[in-house]
Amino acid sequence: MKELSFKIQGEFVCHLARSWFWDENREYEKCEELLLSCLMTDEISEEEKKKIVVEILEGRKILVGVNELELVEDGELIRPLADKFKEYQKKEMIRKIEEDIQRRPLAYLDPYSCDKNINEYKPVDNLVFDDERDVQEAFGRHLTPYQEVRLWAYSSENLWYHASRLLPGFWDEKERKYLDNGLYLIERPKLVYELIGGPVTDQNEEKLFTLLKNHLKSLVNNGFATGEKAKEIIHRNMKYDAAMKEINQERQEQTEEKPNSDQLNRTTSPDDFLSEYGLIDPSGNYYSCSFAGHHTKAHYILKARERKFYDFDEALDKLYSDGWAIIRNPDLGGSVFFDYRADRRPTKRQIDTAFDHMIRFNERTLPGIKEYLEHE
Repeated sequence: MKELSFKIQGEFVCHLARSWFWDENREYEKCEELLLSCLMTDEISEEEKKKIVVEILEGRKILVGVNELELVEDGELIRPLADKFKEYQKKEMIRKIEEDIQRRPLAYLDPYSCDKNINEYKPVDNLVFDDERDVQEAFGRHLTPYQEVRLWAYSSENLWYHASRLLPGFWDEKERKYLDNGLYLIERPKLVYELIGGPVTDQNEEKLFTLLKNHLKSLVNNGFATGEKAKEIIHRNMKYDAAMKEINQERQEQTEEKPNSDQLNRTTSPDDFLSEYGLIDPSGNYYSCSFAGHHTKAHYILKARERKFYDFDEALDKLYSDGWAIIRNPDLGGSVFFDYRADRRPTKRQIDTAFDHMIRFNERTLPGIKEYLEHE
């Protein structure tokens, strides 16, 4: 029977233990056990041996020699163990965020880039037949909360079928908007960690969306998001700013009786969105009027400002020519739109007021404004 003999090469064992710990993410106890097997001596205490293990794993010391080993200085690559433990804690927290997203996806849905009102969320239960069949074939009859939210975000009511149909982007990632209909954070648990350090709570929800605004803005400023992506981000952030203004602004209780249409059209001072129809001057001041009351409003504004008489049609044309924006709608009950001279660009204050208007009247968008959202 042949005898087998083993040699212990100190440097090899040290490099192996470091590789286990730093590269393969093996348990610390296993790496410690390997190194302790090379420190079989009664000359030092167990506590001193464990201290040496730490110094070896950190790269400060190394064992050299074969069988008879000597502990010498190393220092070629020093990595404090605290860094590894921080890395582990980070991975563990990201895992918790991923689990929380699967369990509570709605908490991570960005309301400022979602085309729907998230307060009206409910699972989709009226998909047209072919869409329902495709979803069941892919996910089964019972969807996870995450799948339910994505289905809701990418479905649109189909009046012809009195049902909901899936929109482009639900199946094909290439067809999705950059901000993914509000699902941007849901697909980025690592970003959530970088922004707030853990799962979303009632205490950090506002902070999350504030920091998301700054993160997206930096993508545009640094050239990582350009073209349509940049416009989408700017549109999202302006909606956010307008919403925060609405939330933070303490609205004065209106004790006065709301003016009737004639009084509203004759008032020549700016107001705080008394009507969804109105005019915006170049300084961003808003002047409310009744439906189809823009001509009358313009007439009285110019009469008060210039002490000059303009007929009603001429007055509105004058303000429009002078760079005033008009919020109007030719169809009573339909959606209003932002009307501005095609040969000029509205001021930043006018654009800001348009977004304030969107938030005040709970509009998802304001047609006519998006074309002016260019990154400066």
